[in-house]
Amino acid sequence: MNRRSSQPIEAPQVTAFFVPPPPPSLTGYPAESSFQDLQLAIEPQSTSRAQPTSPSEFHANFLLSMGEPPHPELDSAIASGDDALVQVELARARSRWPQPSVTFNTAINRAIECEQLGVLNFLLKCGIRANDRNLETAIVGGNISLVARIIEAMPGAINTRLEKGHTVLSLAVLHEDLIVWLLSQGAEPNLQDAWSEMPLSRAVEQGCYGVIEVLLNAGADVKQGSPLHMSLRLKDQKQSLYYVARFLALGAPVDQYQGESSSLWDKVGFQRGTALHSASVKGNLGALQMLLAHGADPLRKQMVHSLEITGSTALDAAKNRGHTDIISGLQDYIDSNAKHSKLHL
Repeated sequence: MNRRSSQPIEAPQVTAFFVPPPPPSLTGYPAESSFQDLQLAIEPQSTSRAQPTSPSEFHANFLLSMGEPPHPELDSAIASGDDALVQVELARARSRWPQPSVTFNTAINRAIECEQLGVLNFLLKCGIRANDRNLETAIVGGNISLVARIIEAMPGAINTRLEKGHTVLSLAVLHEDLIVWLLSQGAEPNLQDAWSEMPLSRAVEQGCYGVIEVLLNAGADVKQGSPLHMSLRLKDQKQSLYYVARFLALGAPVDQYQGESSSLWDKVGFQRGTALHSASVKGNLGALQMLLAHGADPLRKQMVHSLEITGSTALDAAKNRGHTDIISGLQDYIDSNAKHSKLHL
């Protein structure tokens, strides 16, 4: 739990925003169009008019520096699904790039992207080791057979945080059948990702209603992560209200800050708010009334690190956005509580 400072700080320049989910694209390399800018940034600048490295050559050198040189012929062979051709082209690529640092791991990614399970098996038998990026690519694709083969090659990976901060379940929420299979294989439904969010929070955030039910039935804990906050992002207001009510009934902490236990939020310096802040920002009167009925504190301020931000209550958020119904609802609640407190003095 964050401790509040007795001295509030002024931070009008801080903009309220939510942390996006981890990016769905997990290729691991910059886009082609960025290589020229990257080249200009890292190549030594000279006063002479020497001919710059061509984009294709720079691309190859860049990938080689990462231990993953380009191998278009091998990629084509993988896409064809012809094991014999893959064997020939892999031998040629290994002959061309004999450095110990070269892993040819992108060949596994290529097999996954082309959904070539037989070629994937062949590459693994040839000594190419699977890594987190391969598992991420397989999960994003949603093919259970490919995911199963990569997990078989990476014992223990099913319950670890992957290279880019994902867990297998948090990354798989768009694929309900894959979620069911992963849970059947022992995936932990309450394993945090790098942002201290749970698979349940990610499923709510993406509006994956079937996956939400699967995770809840598997023991997902609404007290961990930010499922209450995420439910307020849903575009369908009926679904938003349904899950706010449901998570509150299941015991979701009403005044918890998003990212409250995340060291990464502290490191980056992101602004934290409660679900009541989210309801005020969204202008969701129904959710606001539910939260207040469950004891949400309308005077709680947003935080940066462990410091309160002046002028950042839910009422301030509503005023800043002109949500008159939210302003009235909050002000009436605050006035009523103040009157009730005086009667009991």
